[in-house]
Amino acid sequence: MKKENLTGMGALIASGIGGVCCVGPAILAGLGFGAGAAGFARGFGVLHMPMTVMALALLGAALYLRFRKKTVCEEENACCAAAPGNASRRSVFLWTAASLTVVLLLIPYFL
Repeated sequence: MKKENLTGMGALIASGIGGVCCVGPAILAGLGFGAGAAGFARGFGVLHMPMTVMALALLGAALYLRFRKKTVCEEENACCAAAPGNASRRSVFLWTAASLTVVLLLIPYFL
C-alpha cells in the first residue's frame, strides 16, 4: 500500500477518534443506552484537539506525498510512469478520505 493511502487512512482514524467525544453520546442515546454510556463517551473530550491536530497533519502529509513532484523512480528498473488507472484510483481514495476527515472534524460543531 502506498504511503499516501496509509497517511490518509491515519487521518480518517484520528478524526474518528477525535469526534467520538461529541458524536458518541448522540449515537449511544439513539441506540437506547443509558446516561452512563453517554458519560463514558464524553470522557474522550480531552482527545478532541490533539486528534484534530494529528488528523490535519496526516492529511497534509498524505496530500503532499500524493501531489509532490517526483524526480526519481521509486522502484529499481521501473519506468516512472505508472499505469493510467492506478494514479486516478489513488487520487479518488485520497480525496474521499480527505472529505470524510473534514466531515468527521466538523460534526462536533454542529451537534
